[in-house]
Amino acid sequence: MKLTKARALVIIAFSIPVAIELRTVAGFFNIELPLLAVAVIEFLFLGLMFVLYGLYGEGSETAS
Repeated sequence: MKLTKARALVIIAFSIPVAIELRTVAGFFNIELPLLAVAVIEFLFLGLMFVLYGLYGEGSETAS
């Protein structure tokens, strides 16, 4: 499955509300999750998305 710009943007768009609600879900399990930790997790996820888009994106030469 090739990662297009549209797919990457949709994944990034869905990841932001998930990251915001991650603190709420952690709260259900009595885990105190600071806002900075959520920001770092989201930043790492976005970095991973950029790496995956660079490897398997529209302009890459690898076929999947």
